[in-house]
Amino acid sequence: MRQFKEKFDQAGVQVVLITMGTEEQNASFKNKFDLPFPMVSDPKRSLYDTYKIGFMTVTSAISPSVAVRMVKAVAKGNGIGLPHGDIRQLPAAFVIGTDGRIAYSYYGRDPADHPEAEEMLSAIWETLHGGRTDKIAV
Repeated sequence: MRQFKEKFDQAGVQVVLITMGTEEQNASFKNKFDLPFPMVSDPKRSLYDTYKIGFMTVTSAISPSVAVRMVKAVAKGNGIGLPHGDIRQLPAAFVIGTDGRIAYSYYGRDPADHPEAEEMLSAIWETLHGGRTDKIAV
């Protein structure tokens, strides 16, 4: 995601990462991975509950597809660190307009399942700019 920071900026949006970690854990993670985005701590999972982000099942945890996705994530540079909070918590991504409307949502099927940045950028341009991408190559 960090390699697309400039494109998110050009699209006129701010990426914010929500974690179950503490402020100190977030600061350490942000420094370790040189993240250019602000991070918000949600150790009580209030936002996770609000947006109804689910949990990994036992079956999905031992699935070969999870192992394959995790290897692919690591290969893309998304290292695995020590987990914070509930390790069963699934990831999600949302594009929320200034009017509070959810323009795009993505609910991960397993811990390594994240949307592609290009997919999110397309949703942003469709929502904010009526699909016009003439100012930026998505």
